[in-house]
Amino acid sequence: MQKLWIGFVAFLCLIPASTAQSQRVGAEANLRYSEQVSNGPTGTCGCFGMFGAAGDFYLNIKHFREGKQAAVGVVTDIGYEHTGNVNGAGYGLSLTTATWGPRLVFAPVGKVRLFAQGLVGLAHGSGSQFPQNNGLVASANSVAFDLGAGGDYSMNKRISLRFLQADYMRTELPNNVNNWQNNLRLGAGITLHF
Repeated sequence: MQKLWIGFVAFLCLIPASTAQSQRVGAEANLRYSEQVSNGPTGTCGCFGMFGAAGDFYLNIKHFREGKQAAVGVVTDIGYEHTGNVNGAGYGLSLTTATWGPRLVFAPVGKVRLFAQGLVGLAHGSGSQFPQNNGLVASANSVAFDLGAGGDYSMNKRISLRFLQADYMRTELPNNVNNWQNNLRLGAGITLHF
């Protein structure tokens, strides 16, 4: 976990140097409603749904071919999803994630602009039951990996509608089997451009 934080700090230190070399710097903030489908816990069947909110902050680092407006930058994504009952297990789960990494923004087609990203960070599960040291604890932490893509529909120069963002997220919270979970998070919301 300590190596992950060291990597994050080093990554943040590179942003100002890269940004200074860019001719056009832009940023955007997104807030969206999200629904997530996650693995069922040991001893239950299937998957379960969670609901919440997520948001991200994107900082453009470099445009490719200025006229086409394709770009690469860095993004920080924070999400919170909750369920009161994990698939009939008798307890709930609150999952908070904070991930960061690169985002590739493709040149717009009409008013639609697509992006893809690969992020890494932390996950915190709480209000649940996690096996640890031959007992159960109410919260646990793990690394989180997030591969995602989405699209924005431009309303004007300052506001876009994020009509879809889909993220595959892998977490490694303790579960007495393999200590990993597959999560699919879908969201939609509003994006502000600066």
